Amino acid sequence: MTMTREEQRHRTFSNLSQICKTSLVFSPRTMIASDFTHLVFTAGLIAGVTLDLLLLRTLLAPPFRIWPTPEPGSWQSLTFWGLFRGGMVLTFVTAALDWNSSPLLDWTRFIPGLPLGLGGLFVTVCGYFNLGLGNTYCGSDGLVTGGLYRFSRNPQYTASIVGLVGLSIGANSILTIVLSTVMVGAYVMMALVEEDWLKQVYGTPYRDYCRQTARFLDVQGLLALAERRKPSRQTS
Repeated sequence: MTMTREEQRHRTFSNLSQICKTSLVFSPRTMIASDFTHLVFTAGLIAGVTLDLLLLRTLLAPPFRIWPTPEPGSWQSLTFWGLFRGGMVLTFVTAALDWNSSPLLDWTRFIPGLPLGLGGLFVTVCGYFNLGLGNTYCGSDGLVTGGLYRFSRNPQYTASIVGLVGLSIGANSILTIVLSTVMVGAYVMMALVEEDWLKQVYGTPYRDYCRQTARFLDVQGLLALAERRKPSRQTS
């Protein structure tokens, strides 16, 4: 069935009209949302990269120290917590704004992503209670080696890294992956720069603890604990 010239002109006009409506009505909103997402991402990237560079200088060029912070209210404390909390919050906001923007993964991403994200959050919170609020914020309330700290010298950092991996998988967003990677770098360097400070504070007991416990995760120790807790299978 062939169309007349009048029908063809009418269809062409309708198509052009629809394109114009879409461009004029929906594109500005889409562009505004996209611009805001990228603005949040850029702010998070600046905060995270700045924090990483300051931690790297702390690691490589002492006595400069951004973490552990010398005292509350110092410029180091204000700078560190501003950059760290800002970087983390903006990572989560970017994940929400840019949710499922990548074609890399489908719904099955939640199978590994959800347990990693929630498990990391749960262990991080447990770590606060295990370590104590004072020690968490660079206090010297005593060396903690029990509980979660039997299997890691830095269980909160390790769990937070796992949580960021889960967030990146669940969000399915390239922007979230970039910010999470930057913040993972901050956690790794925080663990490294803490060690010299803890050696000065606790001396030989901490050095002995370091020799006995993994920096991030004692996989063999966890496997051995799981093996011991398995019910014995005795045959009559």
